[in-house]
Amino acid sequence: MAVRILLLLVGLFHAANALMMLVFPQVWAAHVVHQPAPSHLELHFIADIGMAFLASAAALLWSARRGAILATWALAGAAWPALHAFIHVNEWFIDGPPTAMIDLLNEGLGVIAVGAVGLLLAWMRLKTGDA
Repeated sequence: MAVRILLLLVGLFHAANALMMLVFPQVWAAHVVHQPAPSHLELHFIADIGMAFLASAAALLWSARRGAILATWALAGAAWPALHAFIHVNEWFIDGPPTAMIDLLNEGLGVIAVGAVGLLLAWMRLKTGDA
């Protein structure tokens, strides 16, 4: 039960991020990537990523329901955020972590930690079935 509740919370986090990217892309870009006036192509790219997070959120939210068979949805929902987190970890190894504290928190907690937690919860959901 606890795993399903945590999957629900991670799903809601990704849904909120996705909706912010899709509904208010300029605000999202200004706060997350410090880009006050994204171009048309960059807005399209933000929408693409927002849709990926929305799909992940939907799968994670669906996986929080009762039924062991829904555990595979957790893994499907956790895949994109975990892969996205891996990209950020790789960048940290290559370029070092961000120097600004807000960026360190955004990436460290909002991308890397949440992606890892989602993957861990998905694995636990698969392993335990209807936990």
